[in-house]
Amino acid sequence: MHDSIALRRYRERHTETELPGHRFTESQWQQVLVLPAYREPSTLLQNLQQLPPGPGRSLVILVLNRPDSDPDPLANNALRVAIGKERTQKSDGKSIPLTQLNNHTDLYLHDMEALCGPTPMAQGVGLARKTGCDLALQWMTTGAISGQWICCIDADAIVPKDYFEQLERAERDAVAAVFPFRHVAGEEQACDTATALYELRLHHHVLGLEYADSPYAYHTLGSCLAVRANSYAQVRGFPKRAGAEDFYLLNKLAKLGPIAHLQGSCIKIQSRSSSRVPFGTGPAVQSILTADDPGEAPIFYHPHCYEALRALLSGLPEVALAPSQSISELLAKRGLATPLAEHSSQALTTLGLESALAHCQRQSTSNAQFLRQFHQWFDAFQTLKFIHAIRDAGWPQQSLAELVKLQPCLWPTAPASPTVEGLRVESARHWGWE
Repeated sequence: MHDSIALRRYRERHTETELPGHRFTESQWQQVLVLPAYREPSTLLQNLQQLPPGPGRSLVILVLNRPDSDPDPLANNALRVAIGKERTQKSDGKSIPLTQLNNHTDLYLHDMEALCGPTPMAQGVGLARKTGCDLALQWMTTGAISGQWICCIDADAIVPKDYFEQLERAERDAVAAVFPFRHVAGEEQACDTATALYELRLHHHVLGLEYADSPYAYHTLGSCLAVRANSYAQVRGFPKRAGAEDFYLLNKLAKLGPIAHLQGSCIKIQSRSSSRVPFGTGPAVQSILTADDPGEAPIFYHPHCYEALRALLSGLPEVALAPSQSISELLAKRGLATPLAEHSSQALTTLGLESALAHCQRQSTSNAQFLRQFHQWFDAFQTLKFIHAIRDAGWPQQSLAELVKLQPCLWPTAPASPTVEGLRVESARHWGWE
């Protein structure tokens, strides 16, 4: 049974949803997966029935939700009715109503829409994920779930046979884990092309962060994420946001410990455009689709953004030793061209670098402590703001064709005639994805 101080405090202060009043005397499940669902077809059940076996029995917590921007009370009815028909255990006030998906997996439907009404649009999928993960934490503290990971998936994701094996290989000190993923063809070729481009954009960004040696170099997809329960409680769970809830959760978790980069077969995510969230994969794909030629859409950050980031991060030890040195001079010494060094310095000044460095100096007695303090401040969010500042200062986003002509090349290899599929394969191979 999980009974850490962090878990108990989180449950007391932050958990908003209570489970039916059933107490477990022993563990029923080894692993748990949380799945938010909104306007999903009844065929979702068929996908969930394909979940692979893990070390023990699995539980899926499906959180049915509807934003208050959608006035249709029947938006989730097809899935709700389908689960009701398949339910193998009825609620009698003493037991949890469950649906048996297969020989090793049960499903618990938490109908948040029926219980609480429509979700405030601004809280969206973040509240749905938080609710499901909070329920998982409760079941962990009562002894129903013996595992230490909470897995997050989406309705359009199909996990591979080695899904749980990958998680078992995560480092012992990892606070979260990111699974390999690949978007697969859906029903519309144009959407498939746009989604493949967007996936490549995600890869290019992570490769750029790796090039800069950023500690925040990982993918942020809510459908490909697992969080260690105690760490989840320490950062107070998912933020209640309509989008980017996965980004902000991982940003907090990365300050506690390492994010595991799992290797193995990819989670398959179906290509589909969507307007369910204000930003993320669905809206980005829709935006690419509006371009006359999706292949010419300027969706990639300029490589010089990552070059500037690399210069900053590689120069931090020198900053720790000589705090009076100007950042512009430091960046120039790291090889940045004068215009890029000057604009990078201006961007960092706007972000509040001077006061942040002073704080890091006061709180540190060694270079290692200085670097830890700095990365607590210059986190994934500040990093993205810095990249956007460089972009807006004169290094705009590029199309894939334009990107090939620029240095530094961030792809694992530098192909003469790159293709979207070729670069996706090379990137996956670089991370040990299959």
